[in-house]
Parts: sequence; structure tokens; C-alpha cells
Amino acid sequence: MREANFQAFSGDESACEDDTDITVLRRTTVETAQWCVERAKALGASSASAEASFDRGLSASTRMCEPESIERTEESVLVVNVWKGAQRGTASTSDLSEASLERTVRAAVQIASHAKPDPAGGLPDEADLATEFPDLSLYHPFAGTPEEAFRLLERTEAAALAADARITNTEGARFDTSAGVFTLANSLGFCAGYAYGRHSIDCWPIAQSPEGESQRDGWWCEARALEDLMSPEALGALAAQRAVRRLNAGAVSPGRYNVLFEPQAAVGLLDILEALLSGSALYRKASCLGDKFGERILPEHVSVEENPFVARAIGSGAFDDEGCAGRRRLIVDSGRLEGRFLSSYSARKLGLRTTGNAGGAYNLTLSSSQTRTSDDFTAMLKKLDRGILVTELIGQGFNPVTGDYSRGAFGFWVENGRIDHAIEGFSIAGNILEMMMQLEAVGADRLTASERSCGSLLFSDLCAAGVDFDDEAAADE
Repeated sequence: MREANFQAFSGDESACEDDTDITVLRRTTVETAQWCVERAKALGASSASAEASFDRGLSASTRMCEPESIERTEESVLVVNVWKGAQRGTASTSDLSEASLERTVRAAVQIASHAKPDPAGGLPDEADLATEFPDLSLYHPFAGTPEEAFRLLERTEAAALAADARITNTEGARFDTSAGVFTLANSLGFCAGYAYGRHSIDCWPIAQSPEGESQRDGWWCEARALEDLMSPEALGALAAQRAVRRLNAGAVSPGRYNVLFEPQAAVGLLDILEALLSGSALYRKASCLGDKFGERILPEHVSVEENPFVARAIGSGAFDDEGCAGRRRLIVDSGRLEGRFLSSYSARKLGLRTTGNAGGAYNLTLSSSQTRTSDDFTAMLKKLDRGILVTELIGQGFNPVTGDYSRGAFGFWVENGRIDHAIEGFSIAGNILEMMMQLEAVGADRLTASERSCGSLLFSDLCAAGVDFDDEAAADE
């Protein structure tokens, strides 16, 4: 049985050869998770699950091309969930010695003995558990040294400083990398896991005008494999360009304008959709989309797809936090709302079936049937013609119950399809249900940011108003 379950690990075996102890770590997580489940049953639990994981990381930072900090991390974690009927107990530890495992399992069982029964709790239905484990190529560990990490960052900052004479300083650059392995087991016989890794790099230059004004902006990227990141030179140059273009920002008069969101701001719409369609928001009736299923919430040309199985993608996974299978599906189909993000718990609260989303949504992509390959960023500016280009959103001004939306913003005034000058000190306000129906076009300039993928989004007739960012920050606190 253990040998069969061990085969359920997915991952790129050739990549695993670069880490000589990954097989040992895999076997350890399998044995640890299974032992805890069996021990919980022996101690009186009616059902149990356990997840054991190991993770190693490296973080390095530079400032003005000089090394500033370096940190190595190594973490082991065990989380045990047990049920005694409808009563649940949870305990965790970072000490995977045998004595610690025994204490942790006993603590979880003891907590369950005193917990309040919850009929919606328990393991997922066995029929919903994943039975196929595709190789998603998620494990590509960083094989370099700290010195190589510093050189990567030095190249990034050097490119930013060389890109424009107005880049006179930086807030630094940072490289983060981690890799690990985990196993999830439960008393229904499920036992599976896989190795994973992720890497990110960012750079934050400071531009200064001859008049002494300073502006800071930057860029970042992340990927499962180091070779999928932007080159340091390209990232540094782009970060510098974004900082410089913020200089000499003016104000915008309050009014209603057509508004184009750059892709890195546009992906926020997918975050909002995930929050509004999460099981917890739905069963708590804390979502303005709760009664909109089967209805059109976006224009007919717009769809949103979820796909857990994109190779090498940050948002991919063979199964969710409960071991349930996700699936490729349309959340919004030709403008019509068709999907939710449910765990087994939230599904039971709603009288539905899990969608395999314990832990959140997988890769989400927004697309339009009207988008053409020629609809790059320049073409989208021409479609905007005259209005506001939003490049950054500030604050958290969104009410999920009512849909009321108000976010501080930075961007540019666009005239005759071309960027004219930077603007700041304004907000974009409205109701998200109305705003989504005002989405006119989606660009081909698609950006993938973590688990989200979206091109620039052109909205018609949005409200822009002045905002005091100091007051807004105080309100958020």
C-alpha cells in the first residue's frame, strides 16, 4: 500500500535529480502523514487527515548593486485534523520527532473531544478525491549559490541605473526562491503529494527630476522555473521606465471617463471574482454575486476560465488542500456566471458538491472572443482614445456585500490614443456589478501574475474623483 501511494507523487523526475535528498524527503512525508492518520484512529478518532511538508528557501537583497542581506530558511510542518463524529480537532508542529508527532496527534484528539459539533465538517466525500496525478512540472529548484543570487540582483539594479539618467537611487532588489515537498493523507485511504518550487525577483528604482521631485516604481516576476523569469536586464530596464514616467504627475478633474487598466492592475478583477465566489462568502451571504448564478455578470464576449493543470504555472496543482480533484472549467461562460469556488465544508453548508477549491482558485484567465492578436497595448490606447490609463490601484475600498468599489489610483491621461502626462490623487469609484457590465474590450497584452492571467481592460464611463490618500490610509487602519 505504501509503495502504491508513493507512486502518487507527481513532479519532474529529471529535475528531482538535482536535489539528492528529495526522494528521502518524499518518503519521510509519506511515512509521517500516514503514521499520524493511523495513530489518530487508534486513539479514538472516527476519521483523520494529516499533511507533512518540508520547505527550503533562500532570500537575497541588494541596494545600489551592493549586497544587503541574505537569509536561508528550512521548515518542516505537520498539520493534523481529526474528527470524533462531527467534532473536529486540529493541531500542528514543526518538530517531526516521534515524541512530537505523538503529542500533536493526542492534542488534536483531545481538542476534538471538547469541540462543538458541526454537521458540515468532516473529510470530503470519497468520490471527490483525486485519483489521477498529472506531472505538472512544478519542481525546478534553484541550484545556485548565494553569490550567484547576488549577481542576479546586481545585474538587475545595474540595468535599472543605466536605463535613464534620472534613476539616481533605488529601494533595492530582491530574489526569493523556495522548494519543497509535501504529502497529504487521510483515513479514506488517500495519500499523495508532490515536490514544488517557486522563484521571484523584484526591483524598485527611484527617479528624480531636475526640480528635485522623486518617484518610485518597479517591476517583479515569479515562476516555477528560474529560466521562466524575465532576464535581469529586461526587468531592471522596465522597472526604471515605470519609475521615470511617474515624474511630473498632475491632477485629473472629477468626472466620468473611459478607463483603461494596465494588465497588472486589471488582474485585480479576478481577485475580486474569487473572493465573491468563495464558498465562505456565499454561505455567509457576504457576496453581491450570491444570487447571480446563471445570470450575465459580464458582457457576452467575456469569459473566465479556471485551469489547475497548466504546466509550470504558479497556480497549478493536482488536487486541493483536502485531496479533492479540481477541473478545467469556465467560471464565467460568455458573460454568464457558472462557477463557484467550494471546499467540501462550504459545499455542505450550501447543499452543493465541492469544486475542489479548498485553498482557493487555481489559474484564472479572463479572455474575450473579440480580442485579436493585434490588440496590443498600443492598440488598446487607441481604443481608449481619450481618458484615463490606470497603472496602480491603492487601498482596499471594496464592499463585497454591496459591490461598492472605491480605490485610489495612479496613472496617465491619454489624449488621441497616446499617453500625455502622469496623473495622481484620484480614485476610481462605482459598483462592481455595474462596472463589470461596462467592460468593452480586453487586450492581447496578457500578463500572468501569480495565479491570474489577463490583458489590459477597457471600461466605459467610470467615475473618477479626487482622493486624500492620507485620509484613506487612516480609514484602512
